[in-house]
Amino acid sequence: MRSLRVTGAGLARRSVALRTRVFTQTARVQRHIRPGAVALTFDDGPQPGSTDRILDLLGELGVKATFFCVGKNVRAHPELVLRIRDEGHALGSHSFTHPHPGETAVRPLARDYRQGQEVLAQVVGTRTSMFRPPHGHIGWAGAGVIRRLGLVTWLWSVDPEDWRPGATREHITSVGAQATSGDIVLLHDWVEQPWSPQAADRSATIAAVADIVAQVRGKGLVIETLPL
Repeated sequence: MRSLRVTGAGLARRSVALRTRVFTQTARVQRHIRPGAVALTFDDGPQPGSTDRILDLLGELGVKATFFCVGKNVRAHPELVLRIRDEGHALGSHSFTHPHPGETAVRPLARDYRQGQEVLAQVVGTRTSMFRPPHGHIGWAGAGVIRRLGLVTWLWSVDPEDWRPGATREHITSVGAQATSGDIVLLHDWVEQPWSPQAADRSATIAAVADIVAQVRGKGLVIETLPL
């Protein structure tokens, strides 16, 4: 009878898979929505001059999107948050100051995440569990914080990297339009801690939205908000 041997590499792969599964369950990580649908999501706002222009465009297109808002921007521009809600879009928290989770100690990270959730609730009147960690980074400490705060982590499956300085309409469109059934597209109505002032210009993203919408709809897919 042959004995079964698990090599060191095999054990390592199993260990990584187990850690990933536990990690995902702890932080309640979601990366896709229902079949037949695509979600457009916008991070880092709200910000006058970009969020309002995106809302105007989404209204013209008849599209509902999801906005993950940075708490300090929510506090500075509550009128835009209320407009997002009143026009039928979904709202989630994107922390309060957009700290890097991998470079922030647990207690300050927990305070920041809690404050981001609370300031959004103060403006709209209801608390949401929808959350997107800054930079899409979680880490074990962050996963525990997310769990304790009762948050649900929404990441993405399509990333045009529109936050990069010099990102063009053509590039954002070509990547975003690859979205298919169940995909979540990451876009930005603002950029926190931009690499250069050029990244704060959201014109290329705004110009690409209609193209992405047209191509996604051309595949017979619907565009909807993330489920609350």
